[in-house]
Amino acid sequence: MHPIFIKIGSFVIYWYGVIIAIGIFIGSILLQKFALKEGYTYKEISEITFWTVVWGILGGRFLHILVHFSYYQHHLLDIIKIRNGGLAIQGAIISSLVFLTIYSKIKKIHLLKTIDLFALVVPLGQAIGRIGCFLNGCCYGKPTDLFIGIKFPLLEQKVHPTELYYSFCYLILFFILLKVHKKKSQDGEILGVYLLFFGIIRYLIDFLRGDMFITSFGLASTQLFGILFFFLGGTLFSLLLFKQKK
Repeated sequence: MHPIFIKIGSFVIYWYGVIIAIGIFIGSILLQKFALKEGYTYKEISEITFWTVVWGILGGRFLHILVHFSYYQHHLLDIIKIRNGGLAIQGAIISSLVFLTIYSKIKKIHLLKTIDLFALVVPLGQAIGRIGCFLNGCCYGKPTDLFIGIKFPLLEQKVHPTELYYSFCYLILFFILLKVHKKKSQDGEILGVYLLFFGIIRYLIDFLRGDMFITSFGLASTQLFGILFFFLGGTLFSLLLFKQKK
């Protein structure tokens, strides 16, 4: 755990924000590369990327605050302190999909084709971003005696480095999606695979999380979102398969 990147007097820049920025930057560069090959202009993809990132951050922050409202209602100034951590990827995904849907209608661009491009690079950004969580000491796992356990300074026992589990799984997902991209026959396939695997990853790894609030369903809220995304991905695949057979 090493949360501080640089400190000048009372001004602090945290590794969390730096790593997230690196993930977004690398993802954006790759997105631009794939998009130009798909026939998008540099101006088009630059504009789409910028606003999708903005709405993704806003959506991710909003859901994080909503889930932890009991804290933020008493610490209103902390709402704007994103550099300290606190972005819910589920909120970022939902807000980005809503934005892209509206944007595609206004600009008359192909929705699924555009979303596929984002779905292709997002896992790499997530894999990098989780390193920021690890350095920040958030999103940690339950206590463990396994050799892979990590002792964070603020915790009494070694815990599962769930941040690194996420990072590894997202990296594998990125390479899977690259394969899908090369062989896909319909727009929407990459999005479908992403939603399916993202749902599985969150559902399984979140059983090991040690900082989760468990809902009345016996699962963390992130696991419920994982189930939702899994079924959305499955539904999309079913619709694409039906369309292909027609």
